[in-house]
Amino acid sequence: MQKILVPCDFSVSALRGLDFAVEVAQATSGSIIVLSAIGQQQADEDPLVSQRYHADFEHFLVSISHSVPITHEIRFGRLLPAVLDIIAEESVDLVVMGTRGSRGWESTFIGSNLEKILRRSPVPVFAVNQKTHLKSLRSIVLPCNLVSADQYGIGQLKKLQALLNARLHLLRVDTTLGIDKQTLMREVRDYAAFHGLKNFSINIVQNTDEKNGILHFAKEINADMIAMTTQGSVDTAHMYRFSVSADVANHSHLLTWTCVQQHLPSGLIKEK
Repeated sequence: MQKILVPCDFSVSALRGLDFAVEVAQATSGSIIVLSAIGQQQADEDPLVSQRYHADFEHFLVSISHSVPITHEIRFGRLLPAVLDIIAEESVDLVVMGTRGSRGWESTFIGSNLEKILRRSPVPVFAVNQKTHLKSLRSIVLPCNLVSADQYGIGQLKKLQALLNARLHLLRVDTTLGIDKQTLMREVRDYAAFHGLKNFSINIVQNTDEKNGILHFAKEINADMIAMTTQGSVDTAHMYRFSVSADVANHSHLLTWTCVQQHLPSGLIKEK
């Protein structure tokens, strides 16, 4: 059984994430914590927002036919600290977040809530961009960073692959446009062997932009989702560094899954 955290303001996009989380919980005998964070400005402008969230949650419970343990938490303050707090307090295993995708320059410059959570979460994060059903996920694109070291993220992905009975499409994007393809294929094969991956294909594509290479390949093979591991960040000074994983999740029309490469102790994820 696993605990699933769903940040939710009960908008259309947020409810897509919640619907998907229900399917995951049902498949894993899990439980769900729905988190509604209320910022100070929102509380000032809408004094009844807390009651409205309670009503929205009760309406959602009535609307679903699945029997899944679901609780609702309302926290006052910014979303990211609330997410990190609950992950630590409740030993959360997975975060599921509905998103509208990229919001252009604003998202690139100051970082969306999705990007911040992807960078800071010590557990895997699903970003749900459209209506998605768990049973339809059979083809997963995995961009390879070729890091041959024990990775918490790869271990979590292997569990997900087994749950879905899915095929991995290992992808290496050659941004130099000059590395021998056979060399890259050998490196990816060694990477797969090191991590004990099974049921996969090896794919090499050339593109000067890694994000575009990943998105174009996923579209070309009609993949169901994109999975990525990331270094993550426990240092807020790194919040604005470029992240391919966050960029892909923010621009992809597919379901994305991200996870830090190394597991972070809960004491290190509190926002200062």
